[in-house]
Amino acid sequence: MADKAVFLDRDNTIIANDGYLGDPTKVRLLPGAAAAIASMRRLGYRIIVVSNQSGVARGMFDEAAVEAVNQEMIRQLREQAGATVDASYYCPFHPEAVVPEYKVDHEWRKPKPGMLKAAAADFDLDLSRCWIVGDMNRDIAAGSAVNCRTILLGDPDHPPEPAADEPVVAPHFIVRSLADAARIIVREQNNLALQASPAGSPSGLMDLQLADAPAQATSSSLSPEQIDLIAGAVADKLDAQIRQAILTPEIKSSLDALTVQIQNANRHHDMPEFSLSLMFAVLLEGIVVLLLILAIWDALSYFNIVASSVNWWLNRIFTLLWAILWLAMAGVLQAAVVALYLRRRAKL
Repeated sequence: MADKAVFLDRDNTIIANDGYLGDPTKVRLLPGAAAAIASMRRLGYRIIVVSNQSGVARGMFDEAAVEAVNQEMIRQLREQAGATVDASYYCPFHPEAVVPEYKVDHEWRKPKPGMLKAAAADFDLDLSRCWIVGDMNRDIAAGSAVNCRTILLGDPDHPPEPAADEPVVAPHFIVRSLADAARIIVREQNNLALQASPAGSPSGLMDLQLADAPAQATSSSLSPEQIDLIAGAVADKLDAQIRQAILTPEIKSSLDALTVQIQNANRHHDMPEFSLSLMFAVLLEGIVVLLLILAIWDALSYFNIVASSVNWWLNRIFTLLWAILWLAMAGVLQAAVVALYLRRRAKL
């Protein structure tokens, strides 16, 4: 089977860049980028950087400077999170170049998909199984041209406008950071795994295989970004398994429609983002509080601290056993609440 990859733009996707960057001493990784790349790499995706570098064509720096910046970026990724980049492709050409040998409307220049096609040939990639992530519409257009799934980085409410010479292509997702994009890729791969598993398998809900969690999950050197990605992956997988087990297509469709309506209303009034996970967490937390009240009441009754005119249980032993049961149920539901809140935090 052909391989799969995540294509990443370089500037303002992996590293910060307010202009044309040709100085490796100014390379700064964006927050969470290293952990996100490490997470996607452990999912089995090759990581391939594809970037337009028209600064070469404009005479601002040479190709050696581009290579130096790329190597420094790769070094910092490896140093911060053990993240690996399989290859870096760049296009130094521009149709309005001031350097004559680079004045070419080249097939590698995004929004054309030349770099993606070259990488597919070099690494035997199935482009329909690949993703592209970038902060410009040209990244989305390049990926769409070869049937990649696309993620645009930016404000979901105010996405960047395409340039006049770029095709208008809607991305599959719009998120604010590479860490958010990694969570989507984790979630979508989990969903594909669920769809491929036998329908209705009772072992599917119990056998949670966390192959997508970082290999260093037991290490004390995990960064906060890696912890967030692990929490998001675990919570997303748990949420997907529960949805498959208990939600019919009709119920899921109705809940999704309700969620969208509430989210739109909240955004209009500048209220916190709503999600089904948050709603379920609030409901479960209410049940937890009720169970704790029942546990305390039964424990006080057992020790004759309070007297009740209602005969709740047959004797003192059963009263104590029920108090323990309430506490156990509260603990289980509280764990579910924590998982749902972790899922929400991982998506913010």
